Amino acid sequence: MTEDFSHMSPKGYQLQGPNEPQKLHLQEKEAPKLRKTPRPFRDNLREFMSNTTLHGFRYILDDQYTWVERLWWVVMVITSVVVCAIFIHKVWVKWDETPVIVSFADTSNSVWHIPFPAVTLCSETKPRQRVFNFTKASFDRWADPTTISPEDLQTYYDMLLLCNNDRSDGPDFANVSAIKTLQRLAPTLDEVFLACLWDNLTCPQMFTHTLTKDGYCFTFNMLSAEEMFRMENLHKDYYHVAGHNRSEWTLERGYPQDASVNTYPLRGPSYGGVEFEVILLTDIRDLDQVCRGPVQGFKIWLHNPAELPNMGQNFFRLPIKFQSAAAITPRVMDTSEGLRHYPPRKRQCYFPEERYLRFFRTYTQRNCELECSSNHTARRCDCVPLYMPHGPETKVCGGGKKSCIIQALEELSLSKSSLKPESKEEVHQCDCLQACTELKYDAEVSQAVYDLTTYRRNPNPDIANESRLPSGLVVYFAEELFTSLRRSELYGGVDFLANCGGIMGLFMGFSFLSLVEIIYYFTMRLWCQIRRSATVVAAE
Repeated sequence: MTEDFSHMSPKGYQLQGPNEPQKLHLQEKEAPKLRKTPRPFRDNLREFMSNTTLHGFRYILDDQYTWVERLWWVVMVITSVVVCAIFIHKVWVKWDETPVIVSFADTSNSVWHIPFPAVTLCSETKPRQRVFNFTKASFDRWADPTTISPEDLQTYYDMLLLCNNDRSDGPDFANVSAIKTLQRLAPTLDEVFLACLWDNLTCPQMFTHTLTKDGYCFTFNMLSAEEMFRMENLHKDYYHVAGHNRSEWTLERGYPQDASVNTYPLRGPSYGGVEFEVILLTDIRDLDQVCRGPVQGFKIWLHNPAELPNMGQNFFRLPIKFQSAAAITPRVMDTSEGLRHYPPRKRQCYFPEERYLRFFRTYTQRNCELECSSNHTARRCDCVPLYMPHGPETKVCGGGKKSCIIQALEELSLSKSSLKPESKEEVHQCDCLQACTELKYDAEVSQAVYDLTTYRRNPNPDIANESRLPSGLVVYFAEELFTSLRRSELYGGVDFLANCGGIMGLFMGFSFLSLVEIIYYFTMRLWCQIRRSATVVAAE
């Protein structure tokens, strides 16, 4: 029979067997609850990974998945993060090392917006042989020095500043009288030019004297010395550029908006026609092959009006009894204002206010290189060649310093390449990057025989008996329109952010709100969790 225990309390009861001498009393008690220690950072991290919008994270701590599945998701998430970091690093390197791209401008420009190129002509006749016979003086100097007069010997030493000579000879330094000798022996404008064609201008109105590596030459359409040089820093012994033309044109801003057609530097007329033409003469009675070698005629250089011509670079020849026609294509490069905050080394150019030249007012790469050559040669040889700009305290090198000059310029040239790494400091001191606004002229030259001896409208007897031989030069723009180049940003800040966002979205599902979510969970949310935990602990 079943015994009734309903009268007893649910919290305590007795069990008594009929044959047991003693009573066993059992008391059931409520088990105490175990309080969970607050761990705000762990709980916050678990909550974040369970609710985040980033792909893959919620599977890692989900108890519904086996440890193998969760481990697989850990590997996938880490792989995605690593690959994403690698790709973002590549984008950063590209943005940091090559932030600049050179592309064609959106529209074409007319040649009216730029000046006609400056044209510099240098005759290969240095001393007129009828005035001074350099060949005879050179022979006497080395064959029998007693036969040459002191005056001829001094003139011979002065001409070594221009004439070819395989060895150093003469005094180490030249004086002002040597410069005057070069001017006196050089062909005059009247002897070189037979006719000029440019808007009814005469040859003396078109050309001025310019001192170059090849001596005194004739230049058309170049800025005056006051606008090209910092005259306060330049020596006063002789001039590098003659003429006093005034110009409102600058390399950076171009012509003013209100400038007329007839301005300076002169603008080029329409394309395809004869724009600039000159007829030059070479007197065969003045030729001296010992001074300049077997190549006779003229050297021609087309250059920026703001640059001093350097006849050692980018010239073409005009032979005797030939006409050279040069079809000009402008090469204009400008730089967007978006690159101004980049360092010059990254954008590979200087804005005008960023690079100061001691002798030149306008910064161009060639002006900078010429000034750098002058400074390096002065340090190396204690003097400079006569054609290089220099200060009043620097001497002009004579024929005795020729070997030193050649060696100094060779050192400077090698320092720009990897052939002589120990000379990299010279390049660093020069630092001649391109100008951010650059104007150059490419020429396509064609030649044809040019003979005026039978030309019926030319009664010149010297030309008729071929004692003075003609050469012709024609320069014109090949096209009316040209397309300039523009240096601009390859990646701007927005482009870099968009690239990084695309990579992170592809591999992790990351967005701007994901960043807000991370900041929220590990700042505001974590702070609230810590405060709540501190309140619970204090209540206990």
